Amino acid sequence: MRRRTMLAAGLAALPLAGCAGGRGEGRRVFRQFDPADQATGLAKAVKAWNTEHPDYTVTMETLSPNNPQQFAREANAGSGPDIAQLAFTDVSFMAEPRILTPLDRLMSSAPAEGQEDLLATDMTTYDRQSWAIPWTADTMALVFRPDVLEKSGVADTPEDWEELAEVSARITKDSGGDVSGFVFPAAAQYSSAQWFPINYYLWAHGSQLIRADGESWEVAVDEQQLADAMTYFNTFFTERITPAAMQAVTDYGDPSIVGALGEGSCAMTFMPPTAFRAARESIDAELMTAPMPCGLVDGATHLGGRALGINANCEEPEAAWAFVSHLLSPETFELYPQYPASAATLDRVDVDPSERGFTKQLPHAESFARYADAPITIASLQEQVNQQFSAVYSGQSEPEDASHKLLDALARGLEE
Repeated sequence: MRRRTMLAAGLAALPLAGCAGGRGEGRRVFRQFDPADQATGLAKAVKAWNTEHPDYTVTMETLSPNNPQQFAREANAGSGPDIAQLAFTDVSFMAEPRILTPLDRLMSSAPAEGQEDLLATDMTTYDRQSWAIPWTADTMALVFRPDVLEKSGVADTPEDWEELAEVSARITKDSGGDVSGFVFPAAAQYSSAQWFPINYYLWAHGSQLIRADGESWEVAVDEQQLADAMTYFNTFFTERITPAAMQAVTDYGDPSIVGALGEGSCAMTFMPPTAFRAARESIDAELMTAPMPCGLVDGATHLGGRALGINANCEEPEAAWAFVSHLLSPETFELYPQYPASAATLDRVDVDPSERGFTKQLPHAESFARYADAPITIASLQEQVNQQFSAVYSGQSEPEDASHKLLDALARGLEE
């Protein structure tokens, strides 16, 4: 509470003026992209700010799904929200044309609580300046039915990918095929969530798709490594551990996966926090989380999340930064069911025991910055990877042929 009082005192000295778009004295707009039913706690946090700062009230807008292009158009035209929620991968897109306010001066003159140990700062820094500040963090965790594992005599969740395959096969065999040991979306579309475990597997085995080499980029995986990964995931289908129907599923929250968890015909899968909470609330069975295979190894899983940026058109960036600092505070995360991107704040937030798999893994996860700013977009990488892995699952290609095609596609993408 002392920190909030100090913020209020500091803001009182600021002149009243309109911000981006000239929306009137002392009124700011904060735009976020979570669906409204997932942002009720955030609305309460904004209301708490407005109660303590009546001269600087903030209106929360919801624009879902995320549309960074719209914000860019508005900012280029001299309007748009004063404070914007941004996906990590959008920050460099906003920073390059300088439509965000650099935050280094504000962070130095009025440090926000927890800013000294933030995750994913590599995704919010561009040209050696901070253009946004990491706000929330998330990752994928292993989701499991503890009663189903116990029935097969599995006391602990798998610690690496090889153990996942072994344990999953044992569960399926012991159940006579009635239980799928591990289920994952495996469709060929670019949006298919198989993209995540594929990368996790590669990272845990010492490779990645592409990497920067000074000012240039190069393919960072060889044909054998890709073929091994394809063979690994295909084994879940050839051994009937994962139902073949998953080859048509793109989303981790698909009803077929959630329904299987509810029926007990799925022992393990993976999900991000929002999908896990929805699944937990919709089925009449206990669900728990654990780190993904190798999830406690630094850099073996991905770190996603959201950042906060201030529009370059905002006339009072100091006041906007004070509001951003409020959103970063532990008080906000007591209302808003997300994980803070600050490790110190994360330690102070009460987390449901069933979600400990996420919080254990988060400090070890790393962002997709390893692929950012490459000549080939992350969306194109997803499309090529998912297509070639799915071609192996369906029997259209052998792993050796599919890995060769994928390497060619990666090389062409880096040349363009």
